[in-house]
Amino acid sequence: MGYQAHIRLTDAELAVAASGGDCACLGLLLERHRPRLYAAALRLLGYGPEAEDAVHDTFLIALRHIGDVKDAQAVVGWLHTVLRRCCLQQLRRRRGEVLVAEVPERSDESAGVEERLEKAALRDWVWDALRKLPEPLQATALLRYFGSYPSYEELATILGVPIGTVRSRLSEAKRKLAEMLLETAGLVDGESRQQSQEHQRFYFEIFDRLNRNGERDRFLTHFAEDLCLVRGGGQPVQGRSYLACEVDSDTDAGVRLEPQRVLGAGNVIVVEGRFANPPEDPFHCPPGVVLVIFQRDGTARRLHLHLSPRPPRTGED
Repeated sequence: MGYQAHIRLTDAELAVAASGGDCACLGLLLERHRPRLYAAALRLLGYGPEAEDAVHDTFLIALRHIGDVKDAQAVVGWLHTVLRRCCLQQLRRRRGEVLVAEVPERSDESAGVEERLEKAALRDWVWDALRKLPEPLQATALLRYFGSYPSYEELATILGVPIGTVRSRLSEAKRKLAEMLLETAGLVDGESRQQSQEHQRFYFEIFDRLNRNGERDRFLTHFAEDLCLVRGGGQPVQGRSYLACEVDSDTDAGVRLEPQRVLGAGNVIVVEGRFANPPEDPFHCPPGVVLVIFQRDGTARRLHLHLSPRPPRTGED
């Protein structure tokens, strides 16, 4: 569309452009709200690959159905509704329940793949993206996301592979498609991409200084004195002192938190990290953590910590 980087498009404007076939605008809309969507998925599903899978599912549903959104002003609420449906799908799958429709106000399921993509007006981008996938991923993604075969059992039968293979192929295919979709965002809004890069530089730097030089105060003063701290699904506690105790306890035990990925958009930042435990106490902390940071006026006011499950120790059942 040739938008200049200094033009700040609203969510509604991006939704209108995306429904008209502009994939770059859809990528920007999703990139802008990815941290909040991921934070919501973590609250519902906890730490693990299922939360990110739900976000990727949401992206692919948006790719197919953004044209079905009647009110562009409500597009963010629609995305969160889709995400909640995807999370419920994951929860039902855990319990072995029969899965139901995933999309609110879903378009006619009797329509073929050509017609559905034509309605979304993103057909050319979809075919180009699919061609970039390895052939096994192409076939699996085409059947599952753009065809009429929502059942893993059906896909396994059609493709002649185990259900586990179908699951792993789908996970890889939707991750790659989501990455390609998000990459288009850089074509529209350089300001958002620059802000995201600044978040990444800042958090990698303060964790590096904390780990290497013990610069505790610089890390902690990024958070408000009256910080609201929430661990998993527990009750929130008020005050930066609780975070300071966590940091000091880990530092004294020789634990380092090494950030692996930072997602930042607006006032929400998601930091995925890996705990490096000392050799003498390899199970002090679980393998990883996700920090969801909510900022206001440049200060972190709320922090949610989602810890990964601890691996079983050798000899445990």
